[in-house]
Order: sequence, then structure tokens, then C-alpha cells
Amino acid sequence: MNAPTAGFIGKAVLRREDQRFLTGNGQYTDDIVHQGQTYAVFVRSPHAHAKLLKVDTEAARAAPGVVGIFTGDDFVNVGGLPCGWLITSVDGTPMKEPKHPLLAHGKVRHVGDQVAVVIAETLAQAKAAASLVHVDYEVLPAYVDPAGEVGSVPVHDEAPDNLCYTWALGDKAAIDATFASAAHVTKLEYRNNRLIPNAIEPRAANAIYNRSDDSYTLHVANQNPHVERLLMAASIPCKPPFVTATDCNAAFARRVW
Repeated sequence: MNAPTAGFIGKAVLRREDQRFLTGNGQYTDDIVHQGQTYAVFVRSPHAHAKLLKVDTEAARAAPGVVGIFTGDDFVNVGGLPCGWLITSVDGTPMKEPKHPLLAHGKVRHVGDQVAVVIAETLAQAKAAASLVHVDYEVLPAYVDPAGEVGSVPVHDEAPDNLCYTWALGDKAAIDATFASAAHVTKLEYRNNRLIPNAIEPRAANAIYNRSDDSYTLHVANQNPHVERLLMAASIPCKPPFVTATDCNAAFARRVW
């Protein structure tokens, strides 16, 4: 262990961010307000698993201040959200990666799944219009016991047995031999409570377009800003002076975008 690291063991580490937050000088995404800014409110599913029979936005579209309303039908050809960490199963096959559309399409798969998004001139108007969106659901069985749901009705078509992957670490043969030669083996079954962090600022984003240089600036509450930039920018076509894919990749690696 090197000396600088050893010097922190057993000692209190002073926090640097408290002063600005305690004195009201901290900045959250909600503190950033652009000229002409609009607000988005999502309509979310109250069901853990259900078919979407109809999403009626007619009344909401006529509400005051509404700029636009979008449902899953509007993003069928746009793509979805990728998995941030891909796992390989113990048999060497890649994990089954279910599609994650920007807005639910066909059915919802968890409580809070986004069914529609309302864009309005003010937050109050967006909330009021969102309450006017009517959704018809056909409720499907909800699964809350991961150990008992194998082979049941699939939540995702890509995982018909409701298994995404089987992951293991260690030397299986050595472990099996150890258990086989043990004088006594104890089996325990236990349940862990679900962990739900409650951040001061939830997932939030605020973006603005600059017409003068055709650029976007995104303010986002995220612990992985470089990964977020990579996922958004990797699929954006290059513009001059970068004329080849190699030039694009090199420029991105130098963080000059």
C-alpha cells in the first residue's frame, strides 16, 4: 500500500460539496431554464405487465399549452435504449438482450413503464394534459418471484423462458469436489429486500439547440457522462472536417467533438 492511500485509513474525509448545497448555491437540472423552454411529462403504466390496447391522446392534444404528444407508435423505427453491460452465460452464449423502446409499444413490462410523453409550454400544463391521456390495458400475469417464473408466460419475446442469462464465477469442478467431500453441507434460503436509492435529484435532462453552430448542449443527471455521450454520439454521422469513419473515430477518441 502506498503512503498517500495509507494516510486516509481511519480518518474522516472532508466533503467538498456541502458548502454550496447548504447555502443554496448548488445547481440542479431543474435550476437550468432556457428561453422558450418546454417541459415533458410521461404517462406511466400502473400495471407490471399488460397489453396496450389503445392510447387515446385526443383530449390531451387539445389541452392548453400542449406542443406535442408522442406514443410508442411514433418511435417504432427509431431504435431503443441499449444495455450498458452485456453478460455472457456459463455456456458461452451471449445474454438475451430484450428490446427497450423509448416508449412502450405493444405492451408494458413494469410498473412505471412509459406509455406516452406530453410536451407543453409549462410544467403545470404538461401535467394537466398528461392526466387526460386515456390508456386501455389488458392486464397480464405479473411476476415477482424470479426463482419461480422460469417457463411461465414470457415478459419479453426475446427471452421466452424469462431467463436473460445464467452467470457464475469460480472453478465449478473444484467447488463440486469440495462439497462432495465435505463432512456436512448446510443449505440456506434467504431473501434480500430490494434496494432503491433515493437521490436528491432523480434522472433528469435539459437540452438546448444552438442554431448558429448546429450543436446541442445536454444537461443531465448522470454518474456516467462519458458513456452517455458515447451512446448518443457514436451513431451520429460525421461532418466536415472529418470525412472518413477513421477520422471520425480518431476525433472522438481525442474528445474534440
